[in-house]
Amino acid sequence: MRIFRRLRSTHVDMADSMVLTAIFLAAAYWGLEALINLFSPEEISIYRELFGPNVGDMGMRIIVLCLFLIFGSHVQFTINNRKRAEQALRESEEKYRTILESIEEGYYEVDPEGRFTFANDSTSRILGQSKSDLLQMNIHQFLMDESDRTLIDTFGQCRRTGRPVKAFDCELQREGVVLHIEGSASPLHSRTQAWIGFRGLLRDRTEKKRLEMELLESLRKLQHARAATILGLAKLAEYRDEGTGTHLERIREYARLLAEEMAKLPIYRGQIDQRYIEDIYQSAILHDIGKVGIPDAVLLKPGELTDEEFEVIKCHTVFGGDAITAIQSQIEGRSFLNIGREIAYNHHEKWDGSGYPRGLRGSDIPLAARIVAVADVYDALTTKRFYKEAFSHAKAIQIISSLRGTHFDPEVVDAFMVLEAQLNRIREEKLRHEKKVIPAAPVCQQGLHQAAAGM
Repeated sequence: MRIFRRLRSTHVDMADSMVLTAIFLAAAYWGLEALINLFSPEEISIYRELFGPNVGDMGMRIIVLCLFLIFGSHVQFTINNRKRAEQALRESEEKYRTILESIEEGYYEVDPEGRFTFANDSTSRILGQSKSDLLQMNIHQFLMDESDRTLIDTFGQCRRTGRPVKAFDCELQREGVVLHIEGSASPLHSRTQAWIGFRGLLRDRTEKKRLEMELLESLRKLQHARAATILGLAKLAEYRDEGTGTHLERIREYARLLAEEMAKLPIYRGQIDQRYIEDIYQSAILHDIGKVGIPDAVLLKPGELTDEEFEVIKCHTVFGGDAITAIQSQIEGRSFLNIGREIAYNHHEKWDGSGYPRGLRGSDIPLAARIVAVADVYDALTTKRFYKEAFSHAKAIQIISSLRGTHFDPEVVDAFMVLEAQLNRIREEKLRHEKKVIPAAPVCQQGLHQAAAGM
């Protein structure tokens, strides 16, 4: 009983049961013969009459006959099972092919050289060729140069690793039209597991790519319009005391270059990334937007300011920071206005703590404000204003260098000194462009200054 239970537990199949049956019958026959000989040493007449004089040979014939019958049944059983398995495999392959023909993605199979050995209807549609024609063609002839190298590298990777590549992008040519295709590839093996080529899927992403490009172009235009709007709003403040020049354009270029140079320092590599550089470029022009809240009599005064008047001027940092904060409260998530607010509040703070409005010292001053402070002073020194003449580039370099560690962050000044020749080229280029602009607005500006002086 234990033997039969063990056999049942190991799931002995029908073929193995037949072999065991043959062995059992043979053992039973040998046991019966031994038992008869034990109790009847002389041959029994009826035994001889039944089986003939050569009863020993007859016994072996019976055993052999039983074995042939059993093993014949086993062979027939095995053959029938193999036929059923082959039929099931054919049905499975037919079902698999039917599914491949009905899917939207293009399915392909190619030999090691890239010649098509199978293609479904979607592949035929994507490539613009009938399935019969594709079987005479090579997949590489549809690919553009760069995409052909991509496919060769992809197939090579599949061959080396034996693993599929789930996604790669390529461009196909179809009747002079370029198609953007997302593909996949994996090794193709025969039933004997021999490598015979590659197979994979092709998905036409041309329309999706077009929509993505349109979306990116729309985003680019939106960003450009946003930047132009911000610049225009910032210029409204600058018109009151800076004229219609390119002061804001120069400031943001200086700030961007200084931020890029500062990013090379190990201490700032985690803080100054490309997003930070873009944000400081966009927001630096808002540094003096709070001047719209300063009375003309103070802002446009040509002479020296009194202590009381200077206290009024200081308020432009708070006005600007508060205005940006109010705008920012209506925006979800992070925006360039985060840095813009820091700059507006703090670009007049000084490294030694003698600045305004809060008297911040050292690294307590936000980095963006420390960068814009140097850019703003350099531009103020080298630009003619209604209350002063412009200093030369060399003189401005001397002044800024002398204020290192007192007025300005030493590291920002060091970056400034590295870039001083490049900053000077930008300044000269912007000033040349400024001279080409029709000077109609400065006439109005002069009237503003005269009106303010008479108040």
